[in-house]
Amino acid sequence: MTGRGGQLQDDDDMRLNFVRFAGLFGLVLMASACSQTLPPPPSPMANFGAPTESRIFAPTPSLAPDTRPDTEPTSGYEIDGAGFYGDLHFLEADGAVRAVYAHAVEGDVTVYAELRPDSQWLSDGVRRFEGYAEDGAAITIELEAGVCEVNDRQYGRFAHIETEGGAYQGCASEIGPQPSWSDELPRYLPLIRTCLDQSQSSSMAFVRGAGRAQVLHVAATGPDAVVRMRFGESGRWDCTLENGQARWRVVSDDAPAREGEGDPVFILNVMPEAGEACAVYERVVDQTGETLGALGYDACLSGPMAQLEPGLRF
Repeated sequence: MTGRGGQLQDDDDMRLNFVRFAGLFGLVLMASACSQTLPPPPSPMANFGAPTESRIFAPTPSLAPDTRPDTEPTSGYEIDGAGFYGDLHFLEADGAVRAVYAHAVEGDVTVYAELRPDSQWLSDGVRRFEGYAEDGAAITIELEAGVCEVNDRQYGRFAHIETEGGAYQGCASEIGPQPSWSDELPRYLPLIRTCLDQSQSSSMAFVRGAGRAQVLHVAATGPDAVVRMRFGESGRWDCTLENGQARWRVVSDDAPAREGEGDPVFILNVMPEAGEACAVYERVVDQTGETLGALGYDACLSGPMAQLEPGLRF
């Protein structure tokens, strides 16, 4: 098994940021809802090679040792649960993408599997993968954004793994050279709520009327955390807390975007309709399954993803 995310090597040329997969697969599902004209979208399975029928419906060949997760630093997810641990890694070779999963249960051997996105990817706000282990056993993984806690640690996603040997519930966090800011969303939710609640009874109330609030980015800068938001088309605003009070500062139009800003955006307390604002949405839930909001990914390449080189979008 790999070590934790800190043991992964930085690779500035890494092209497999999982968040960008969501934009691609969302494009497939939501292109018809976009107001602008788009070229015919590729299949959501396109980057996972061109498998034969036998590969789709039969177990994959045994994974070569040099492509197993414990020897290949990549982007992906680490999954932690009571009595088990998993690594979901994304490998790229010859223009094709592979999702390789390692599943370790205490007192048992590690199981390796090759997975592919389910055809209903994000159709109900949940990410799904399915495939087969080396012994032919079917494996399905669901990742759902939310406030998940296990083994005294907080994570940004719930993980549900179904194997022929049983079901496993755990939490997942993104790993790789450029994890999304949204992976730390559980940590910053109280700050986001405070900023929005206090904005209704302050000078920001007028700005709030410009449209729905979207969190573009949250990050700690020194001892404080800064929430960058947008209200409709009112521009960008930064919110910090001083003695429990929200303080707002307008962000200049010339100010550069922070790394990962707007990819995705977070909308509190709402799960928008599929295709709204030409985006695909991932539901965010609490430990009871109640919806806390949604992560929105640009499906029309009109936002931050549009600035990427073509090869990085897919």
